[in-house]
Amino acid sequence: MYRRVPVGAVIATALLVLAACSSTTGPNSSTAPQSSTPGATASASDAPDPAVLAAVKGKTVVLINGDNADAFFLSIWAGAKAEAEKYQLKFSEQAPNTYDYTLQAPLLVDAIAQKPDGIILSPDSHTAFAANLQTAADMGIPIVGVNTSQTSENDNPNYLSFHGSDSILLGQMAAEAMLPMVDAKAKLTVINSVPGNVGTMKREKGFTDTIAAKAPGITFLPTVFDNNDVAQANSMTRDQLIANPDLAGIYAVDAFTGQGVGNAVKGLNLQGKVKVVAIDALPSEIQLMKDGIIQALIAQQPYQMGVHAVDNLVKYWTGKKDQIVRSDILPPIIVTPANMNDPDIMNKVIYAANKP
Repeated sequence: MYRRVPVGAVIATALLVLAACSSTTGPNSSTAPQSSTPGATASASDAPDPAVLAAVKGKTVVLINGDNADAFFLSIWAGAKAEAEKYQLKFSEQAPNTYDYTLQAPLLVDAIAQKPDGIILSPDSHTAFAANLQTAADMGIPIVGVNTSQTSENDNPNYLSFHGSDSILLGQMAAEAMLPMVDAKAKLTVINSVPGNVGTMKREKGFTDTIAAKAPGITFLPTVFDNNDVAQANSMTRDQLIANPDLAGIYAVDAFTGQGVGNAVKGLNLQGKVKVVAIDALPSEIQLMKDGIIQALIAQQPYQMGVHAVDNLVKYWTGKKDQIVRSDILPPIIVTPANMNDPDIMNKVIYAANKP
């Protein structure tokens, strides 16, 4: 159910989340060198209970990932792999090369046929896998969903749990980041991804509703869709910037869009003049921020999605189902030029650049 979060509290929420992360000690704390694996934290207290380790050691887990090209999914993979190694599980990952449920479906079918002890699924469709999920349930194989939510999956009882982000909140936080940078009668535009995609449409709604409530004098150009293509986002952004020299700000709803928008702004030498806020925190988006092109990124927590997914499988195997949080919505974190070099951002928020 949609519940408006007071926008004045959004930034504070993100900072509290980051502050909580900062309290963790270990190799990736603020006193340690930068890690190449975002989201990773480790300390002696992270060592599993010997009884739990004895109960789960050697169990098999298969991650069916969204794709093997997007740093977001690489971060899910990194988190799940690290947590699986902690519990000495037999872990493997499979994914299509592009985000396409028709290519993902046979991978899921094959994984179920292997009869692993658990499956982590980042579904490329919210409707196409119902029969597969039922087959897994009939075989007693627990499936945990990542990069999805209880609502998106219509509360499918064959998911053990869901780990994802609140799309409305992502948009609200983007609006909160944009508002101080533009005047009360500014002209903005939204570059969206795929028409009809529930998640990105909610990201747009969170943004536009918040802007309308806080600054009703701000106007918007018609939304355009880049079909999840960096080159299209670049072209569309260039067209809007050339046709609207008074355009003050651009909101990019995902990482591919953010890269395309950033490249267009950079190519027209409009860095700083046109403010850009984008979702996610890919290394390429961070570079655009360092170049003065992107002013704020609203980062999700894909690494922790992977960690929490493995943790819930462990709880399932060890008879602790009552401790499983079925709907696990991880709060976004704002990245800006002021904090992007902080160790807690570099180590825990910026997405993985390479396969783990």
